[in-house]
Amino acid sequence: MPKAFYLSIFIVAALFTFCSKDKNEKTVKTLSFSIAEKLPVPEPSGLDLTFDETGFWIVSDENSKVYLIDSWGREVKSFSVDGQDLEGITVVDDSTLAVVLERTREVVLLDTSGMEINRTALDLKGELNSGLEGITFDPKEKKFYILNEKNPRLLLTLDENLKELKRDTLNFSKDVSGTFYDDSDNTLWILSDESQLIVKTSLSGKPIEEFKVKVTQPEGITFNKARTKFYIVSDKTGSLYVFNLE
Repeated sequence: MPKAFYLSIFIVAALFTFCSKDKNEKTVKTLSFSIAEKLPVPEPSGLDLTFDETGFWIVSDENSKVYLIDSWGREVKSFSVDGQDLEGITVVDDSTLAVVLERTREVVLLDTSGMEINRTALDLKGELNSGLEGITFDPKEKKFYILNEKNPRLLLTLDENLKELKRDTLNFSKDVSGTFYDDSDNTLWILSDESQLIVKTSLSGKPIEEFKVKVTQPEGITFNKARTKFYIVSDKTGSLYVFNLE
């Protein structure tokens, strides 16, 4: 057969392969922040909006302190937590907080003045600095969702008494560093520090959507109730990043 025939077959096959790849290739949107505010918190590693949304609760893994920061980025108060390497915080109600300690794999309930209410250690092995990272709370079902950073990457579900109900393996990123429970559609938003990624998932950690973020070492994430903004803290830069939602 003529060379032109074989050339035409090759071109058609190449185009088909290219179009098929392009059709199936996943596009991940990149989200850009609108404001970056320097925080008076050394190595901020987790955050949540206050119950009345007038400020933020932020933890430091450098000094094991919880900070209350107002909407202007100023410190209102702070208190120490007994333990090392605070890595996540969530608001339970108007007077109660929960934090996680990475190295000892502990979850601690506190009141907003810093007095301890309850504490439990989870049955997790691995490197000391690859333990618990993020925590969030579902106030309706009264469940906590907690992340184990890596080796293995896990999503753990606990009841209100800090008893483990189940654990799910996560495999969509290099690590996991922060999470937020979204009551608008009963999902989780999970942050990855090493992948610079936000992944919206089911309550079992199954990915629904993915977004890239231009933040170095993002370690905590929270959304406002109106879902018009979300916020990320960076351990590396010591800043709070504000993102506007469409």
